[in-house]
Amino acid sequence: MQANIHDESVRHDLITMLPRLKRFADVLVGEKRAGKALLRRALLRILTDQHRHQRGTPLDRWAFAEIYRLWLSELRNHSDPLRQAKASERDFEQLFPKDQEAAFDVLTANFLEHLPPQQRSTLLLVYGEGFDYEDAGRVLDTNPDTIQARLILATATLANRLGSASPTQAQASAAIENTSKSQDDTNDRAQ
Repeated sequence: MQANIHDESVRHDLITMLPRLKRFADVLVGEKRAGKALLRRALLRILTDQHRHQRGTPLDRWAFAEIYRLWLSELRNHSDPLRQAKASERDFEQLFPKDQEAAFDVLTANFLEHLPPQQRSTLLLVYGEGFDYEDAGRVLDTNPDTIQARLILATATLANRLGSASPTQAQASAAIENTSKSQDDTNDRAQ
C-alpha cells in the first residue's frame, strides 16, 4: 500500500511540474516539437523508474536530472552531436511567447539561441527555476564550480554581445540598467 501511495504522489507532483519540465526540455533542445518529444520520453522513463526516486530528494531536481540525462544520452548516440545540439533561429524564437501579455525580447532570444545548451540549461535552472549552484550541479551532473563558470561564460558572452551591439541597442541596455539601479537605490533608501 505504501508504494502505491508514493507512486500516486509522484504522478501528481509530476503533473503539477509539467510546465516547468516542458520549458526545460524545450530550452535544452531548442525547439518546441523536439522538446515535447524529449519530455514525453523522459516522463515515460521517470514513471517506469520512479522506484529509483529516493524520498527526501526533491522530486523536481530528480525529474530535471532525468530529462537532462536522457537528452545527453540521446545526444551522445547521435551521428553528429554538435549539429544536433544547435537550434535554428526560427525554431528557437518560437519558444518565447509573442502575445500581448508577455513581452517578447528579440535580443534575449537571440542571445540564448547562440549559447551552448549547457549554458542555456544552467541559466534556466539557476535564474528561471531558482536552483542554487549545488542543486543545478546535481541536475546537470557537474559540480557547483562548473555551474558558476558556465554562468560567468554566459555573462561574458552577453557583455561581448552588448558591447558589439548597435549604439541604439547599447543605449537601450544602459537605460534599462540605470532604471533598475535607481529603483534599487530608492528601495535601499526606503529601508
